[in-house]
Amino acid sequence: MACAALIGSSPAHAAHPARPDGPVLDQADVLPAADEAALSQRLTAYYRNSGNAIVVVTVKSLEGETIEDYAYALYNQWGIGDARTDRGVLLLVAPIDRQARIEVGCGLEGTVTNGIAEQIMQTKLIPEYHQQHFLQGTVAAVDALIDYLQTSTAANDNGPHSQACRERAKQAGG
Repeated sequence: MACAALIGSSPAHAAHPARPDGPVLDQADVLPAADEAALSQRLTAYYRNSGNAIVVVTVKSLEGETIEDYAYALYNQWGIGDARTDRGVLLLVAPIDRQARIEVGCGLEGTVTNGIAEQIMQTKLIPEYHQQHFLQGTVAAVDALIDYLQTSTAANDNGPHSQACRERAKQAGG
């Protein structure tokens, strides 16, 4: 339901950070404070206007947990996006572990497919992170996500599409 990429692989269960007040948590401290605040304001306004939640998280370490498990658990623990529509995206980066992932909610899985997520990671985020351009890579990935979420495909993505999402929706009474 999402895309993981190595920026290098990990195993176990990390303690996840508490959900912040806004859509950006820079635990790895790779974003300048003013830029982090501007990105948070931008993503808050974007959610208000579109109903699509994008959350950006950098962590100091995955503490042995796989990027896939960490992102999935964090996405669900925080409840990213509207609970009814599940139109959320988590951009998770663990720069020290050299891993990143885009985790997508069931309501957007037809728009931000694994292929699209992989393309964003490989062409926008990872090249900049390799150059230690963390802000540029993060912003480029966010820009690409917003571009995809503004397409007619996204507007008409009624999810859930995958069997796992359909089962989860059925269990939730949806």
